[in-house]
Amino acid sequence: MLPAAGARGCSGEEEPPEPPAGFTTYKGDVYSFAYPQGWSVTHDKDERGVPLVEIHGPSTANGGYRGQVIVSRTDRFGGGMDAMKAQARGLNQMSGRRIVSQADVKVPGAEQAWRLETAFEGKSSTGAAVQMRSIDVYALTSGGTMLDLTVRAAREDFDAAGMPKVVSSFRVRG
Repeated sequence: MLPAAGARGCSGEEEPPEPPAGFTTYKGDVYSFAYPQGWSVTHDKDERGVPLVEIHGPSTANGGYRGQVIVSRTDRFGGGMDAMKAQARGLNQMSGRRIVSQADVKVPGAEQAWRLETAFEGKSSTGAAVQMRSIDVYALTSGGTMLDLTVRAAREDFDAAGMPKVVSSFRVRG
């Protein structure tokens, strides 16, 4: 888990630290994070045209993924972190997700950051019910870009899939 934020993050342009054993580093233009080696990386856009990076673990027997990492970004985000918090809480509650925890956190390089953990029932491609755990880390850069790092996996696989290591490796530049 990330420690609570007390001061603003630094905005240095340093390289991300070496990834944990069995992980590799994804480097975007304003962020980086570690993810398990061998997972597939795709680039896409959501229904609003927001750029996405999606990283999927291996398929499971029920048609899902062992884990997922998704990063979205909104450049020139005008609402500020309080607006992002309200929007995220509302969307999660409307979709039936249970908010487990929420806290301001420190993400190296971010001006502000906030962590939201939720639990929900998902459906696999075979229709099986899967109890899911999800963590979103919203990070605002000094340049006004809002990033949303989402990690999710079946609740019983979350730790073994390496999701906490992905969250703790998240770094922001600019």
